[in-house]
Amino acid sequence: MADARSRGVRARDTDRVDACTLLDSARDAGELTEAEHAHRTAKAMAAKTFGDLDAVLDDLQIPANLVNSPVVRANRRGPSARWKVAAAIVVAAALLGAFAGCVSRVAAPKPDLPDPTTGQGLASFVEAYKDHFGDTEADEVTLFPTYAVIERRPADPNAPRDDYYRYDGSFRSTGDIPRSPGTDIIDLSVLDLKKIAGLLAGAPKSAGVPNGRISHIIIGRGKDGGPMVTVYAVDGATSGYIKVTATGEPIMLNWPS
Repeated sequence: MADARSRGVRARDTDRVDACTLLDSARDAGELTEAEHAHRTAKAMAAKTFGDLDAVLDDLQIPANLVNSPVVRANRRGPSARWKVAAAIVVAAALLGAFAGCVSRVAAPKPDLPDPTTGQGLASFVEAYKDHFGDTEADEVTLFPTYAVIERRPADPNAPRDDYYRYDGSFRSTGDIPRSPGTDIIDLSVLDLKKIAGLLAGAPKSAGVPNGRISHIIIGRGKDGGPMVTVYAVDGATSGYIKVTATGEPIMLNWPS
């Protein structure tokens, strides 16, 4: 997908979103098995450069809505989109979303697994997580509409890698994954689920893609030491995201340029 020079360019969050979208398309088209999809998604989320992304995408066919994206065309790999801080828009969209209901989905989740990218589904996931592991600690959690992936610190605190789990109604260990630099333990129990639920319902509008949908959510460690929730929204090849604190306070937005 790229020459050696462009492979060293640092990847942005939006590029990782595009890579995950391409992987989802490959799974749905039968190019990847569920296990291959989960393994590659984890690598894409941990990617630092376009070379890292190319390694998990090079053998896949490219869907029409991504043929011009930076993860596919090296000549489109440029500076990141400008940041826009608009807390008032986030709050307004959250209030609208709280009354309007859940954002529409391309594919409905399985009946026994509430969509983890909605308020109800997130609360259900946190409850199931605590029941399974006996605590609510993790290094990082990525929530998709029909499943979630978890990076969790192993029993040995000195281990250099994280345990890797997939959740789609039940938790399954799928091996381990390199620990991201600077990653530290977060506690999901401190999330203000009611406040975040309203924000999730209005997230596409807040992220600048009002007719889009949430593609995934990453819960990791913020600069304040607590969980930071990053919500990614997509509409075809257009994407944006919002970052909020554990209490639902907006940190910043990244709108399509």
